[in-house]
Amino acid sequence: MLLTRLLRRKKSNEPRTEHTRWVLFLVIAILASTVILKLIDTTIAPARSLLATAPGLVVLSTLDQLGDTSSLAITPPTETVGGELYVIGLYKEINNVFPTGTVSLVYVKDGWRTLEVDYLPNRTLQDQLAMLSLYPREEVTLSETTSATILTRDDSPRCIDYNDGLPNKCEITHQLLFENEGLLISLSSDGDHVTVGELIEIAKSFADR
Repeated sequence: MLLTRLLRRKKSNEPRTEHTRWVLFLVIAILASTVILKLIDTTIAPARSLLATAPGLVVLSTLDQLGDTSSLAITPPTETVGGELYVIGLYKEINNVFPTGTVSLVYVKDGWRTLEVDYLPNRTLQDQLAMLSLYPREEVTLSETTSATILTRDDSPRCIDYNDGLPNKCEITHQLLFENEGLLISLSSDGDHVTVGELIEIAKSFADR
């Protein structure tokens, strides 16, 4: 009788033990997959950039480096409403974002991207406006000889605090386009970090030279 009871107890425990093994196996497999995916993400995925991603993008940190790699002579604005130059992009290949040879300067203030200045070679103001015809626009005067066009890109921009050690950014709200010394210049404001009035003042810092 005792032997029969022990055998019955052992048989009744076998299914429970087998079930526990499968649960442990699944938990271990899920944890291993999570670790592997994070390793892949950190080793293969590119770091977040404040520049528009496009083929042929060369990332620089100083204007001196730009002078060694670009034939385009640019002059940064003297007014940046407190923003500091953070990163420079040079687009050396044909892409759907900018014309070849475009130089982008990104300015940052208080941990947020505030302003982007794009120098677009071989493109006129009318060419750019034709590409952006869907956005509302307004004409403004920078000086007696220079006018500009302001485009409203977004009335309610999305801003993201990434918490990854890099400056955060918002979607572009306004762009100011004008020509200076034969070169088309685009000023883009991030969220509400630069107002339309401040964009005009930044543009005037070019025209006053």
